[in-house]
Amino acid sequence: MSVNRQRLHKRTIELEGYLRDDGLWEIEAELGDIKGYDTVLMNRGLVPAGTKFHHMKIIMVVNDEFEIIDVKAHMYATPFTDCPEAEISYENLKGLKIQSGWINQVRERIERSSGCTHLNELLPAMATAAIQTREGYRMKLEKERHGKVLDRPQQHNTCRGYRDDALIHKQ
Repeated sequence: MSVNRQRLHKRTIELEGYLRDDGLWEIEAELGDIKGYDTVLMNRGLVPAGTKFHHMKIIMVVNDEFEIIDVKAHMYATPFTDCPEAEISYENLKGLKIQSGWINQVRERIERSSGCTHLNELLPAMATAAIQTREGYRMKLEKERHGKVLDRPQQHNTCRGYRDDALIHKQ
């Protein structure tokens, strides 16, 4: 685009997946918001341009069945001083299983006024990251052990790349 523009807002979301020494999977999601201008907040005072307006993280531990074993939320920068009180609410996710419909269960366990909109936004992406972390590693092991990646019928027709007539199924 050839029109001059001024960046007013930047949001970064980063997700990482780990295999732990105890055999569990750890998913870490971090969110940051930066304004391109100075902002004055009632609770924080001046937030200079380029300084994190929001900075928060969730660390979730799941087992092979995607049951949430542990979860911790950390809020490092928030617009209001009482926002970090929401961190404890995410411990209510322990015991949930990441599967179809799990976000509805999250909403039942974390009331809107006790959680954080931005932390909640991370949860669906964390589910995807958990699946990609575990399944990606399993596919690597299958390739090493069997010389090929085994078929996954449950993934057929879930996207363009996994449609029934896709190249991946013809290899």
